Amino acid sequence: MIDTYSVPLKTLVEEFNLEIAYASTDYSSIRITVEDVSRPGLQLAGFFDHYEPMRVQLMGNVEMSYVGKLTPANRSAIFDRLFSYKFPALIIARGIQPHPEMLEMAHKHNITILLSKEATSAIASSIISYLKTALAPRVTRHGVLVEVYGEGILLTGDSGIGKSECAVELLKRGHRLIADDAVEIRKLSPNSLIGTAPALIRNYVELRGIGIINVAKL
Repeated sequence: MIDTYSVPLKTLVEEFNLEIAYASTDYSSIRITVEDVSRPGLQLAGFFDHYEPMRVQLMGNVEMSYVGKLTPANRSAIFDRLFSYKFPALIIARGIQPHPEMLEMAHKHNITILLSKEATSAIASSIISYLKTALAPRVTRHGVLVEVYGEGILLTGDSGIGKSECAVELLKRGHRLIADDAVEIRKLSPNSLIGTAPALIRNYVELRGIGIINVAKL
């Protein structure tokens, strides 16, 4: 069975300093499970074939300018249909404020609306990159991960054979320790892996006869 991961919407809001224009009643429990972001351009024109409501929705200057030229009644109808798909949240970029009809339909369908001061393409790229890492499939392996000349090297083998000592010697030569003992490996793409240390043991290495040391302070 393949494990699936999710990111709380609240975490995304804090990570990107988003402003809450309207919070749904279930805001604290909403979790994002898809890394992609959708800009509902065609949907504003009524075309919903192949629409992906599991994604975070993002509107920028183009989309907001389009709906701004519509009558209030038409805006209400558009947002009534769009918000009925129950996506995790809608982000409006460039500091643009939501139309009253948008807030009205957000309340009706219990949809969270967020605001960002960033440019639309910039916030989209940042969120996709963040979610790609946060939602990536992962495994934890016993070993020591080091970075040597920009390349990650995973040292494996039985306990007590000197993996940590080898990592410390590499540190002395200007290379980097990424993780000691437990290495969390995430698959970002078919050809890309990234290794990190679990938060509890980050920057620490255990050496025989010495104990646990914080390499960040060496």
